[in-house]
Amino acid sequence: MNAPELLDLQNRQIESAYDTKPYTSQAFSYAGPGHLRAVAHLYGMQTVPLAQARVLELGCASGGNLLPFALAYPDATVVGVDISSVQIAHGRQVVQDLGVGNLQLHALDLHAITADFGQFDYIIVHGVFSWVPPEVKQAILRICRENLSPLGVAYVSYNTYPGWKAGDVVRDAMLMHSHGAQDDDERLARARAMLGLLTDGLAGENRLGPSMRAVVESLSAQSDYYIIHEYLEQFNTPCYLVEFADMAAQAGLAYLGDAEPQAELPASYGQKVQLNLSLVALGQPKVMRQQYLDFAVGRTFRKSLLVHGERIDEILSQPDLARLRDLRFAGYFKRLNDDERPGRKYHSKRNQDIRSTEPSMQCVMEALHRAWPRTLTFDALCQEALTQGIALAENTADIVQGELAKLLQHSLLHYALEPVPYDLYRSRSARILPGFCYLHNAGQDPAFTTDCFNFWHESVKVETDQAQAWLLAQLGDGTDIRQASALLIRALQRGIVPGPEGVDLTGQRNLEPVVQRILNRLLIALRQCGLILEQDGNAPNE
Repeated sequence: MNAPELLDLQNRQIESAYDTKPYTSQAFSYAGPGHLRAVAHLYGMQTVPLAQARVLELGCASGGNLLPFALAYPDATVVGVDISSVQIAHGRQVVQDLGVGNLQLHALDLHAITADFGQFDYIIVHGVFSWVPPEVKQAILRICRENLSPLGVAYVSYNTYPGWKAGDVVRDAMLMHSHGAQDDDERLARARAMLGLLTDGLAGENRLGPSMRAVVESLSAQSDYYIIHEYLEQFNTPCYLVEFADMAAQAGLAYLGDAEPQAELPASYGQKVQLNLSLVALGQPKVMRQQYLDFAVGRTFRKSLLVHGERIDEILSQPDLARLRDLRFAGYFKRLNDDERPGRKYHSKRNQDIRSTEPSMQCVMEALHRAWPRTLTFDALCQEALTQGIALAENTADIVQGELAKLLQHSLLHYALEPVPYDLYRSRSARILPGFCYLHNAGQDPAFTTDCFNFWHESVKVETDQAQAWLLAQLGDGTDIRQASALLIRALQRGIVPGPEGVDLTGQRNLEPVVQRILNRLLIALRQCGLILEQDGNAPNE
């Protein structure tokens, strides 16, 4: 078999694997064009505004990572490509059902994409690079060069060493034990059986034991399709950052930085890491310093940004936190009841509890929470601090920048370079995000593979009882929230849907307070997930 025939066979095997076991297609906040634009700004790079940007995703599955941007920016051009015709067909149906006119999905081998395919301002390649043959890797980087506009940014994610070394051992063991299986179900069962040996069956003197147990523990919470595609596919080839940067350079591209810039700041990992890295990596170039940092933190996954090689001299050596002052910020920080410990306690959208004793941090978090999911400018946050007497005029900006930097280092901030769709909404009444009700209702079918999202480009999930689900179905038909509440009252009275905790409310009167509580709980959950477009002062009480 010659090289072209082998590559064709490998591509058909990859296509078959994803046709048979489709990925759940979802949005990733760090892979959204708006986020990439803001991060590029921190690295000193000029990029293209979002409103009419051209976006391409390679390996888009059913388009779940493209839908938020396409719906938020109807004048933008959005294109997705995937080798799986099954996933593309599913995505096209979703696009048709939602009436998304600016999103096109194509079932294509990446080698079919040439310069004639057009130029794009943002190219996204998430969860593809490590899982394809070397020839396809080269095609990805070629597309990132040939099809990237002059001010464009490409995002490429991949498994990386040194953190994936233990994963390699676990993968090898799972592949060995599942060899000869007749179908995916048998392969999966055999692979999971091997996980028992790699935890309970490891010898005490096995020096790799702690690392392998950590990998196995993380796999215990993963879905079947993740294990099949991550650990049992024909290809999964991690690489060091320096190797990836070298491949990119050979393709005419320059390494810009990570899509999560806090991951490139040694201070994010504590003073010991910061101090020792500064000593060891002194005088080393940008990529080598980052490689040393990967050794220090055991990084397993990289989300690298690339630009044209001609722009390499414009790239800052690390994120410039002074440029935070140019951005807009958002965050969800629900204040919890005070306890006996000092300071105030908050709960983030990522289910993290944060305690702060600093009035300036409390001021920033509470201002962002009141505005959520809309953004506040840096100047607005400074004004809030001044109004509350947190700081004096001469040092307000430095204090606010410092607090924002802390939130950034802990991955607690959303940020953007320009107003986001939440900021631009103008209406007297609140509105649920386009597409959510459809995706939420369709997602009750396990075979449906496109996740819900918000306009911060996150995958979101809202748990609903029967009454709330019925209410969402009405809202999905375009019904106003007040009208939907009146319809729910009648539905409860007629026994069409049970009340809270399944209680039968057939024939009962004066259900307005009950429905208001149902609606308020639903709106709070939707707001927490960033699923409501609203004006100032319209948020439900938490």
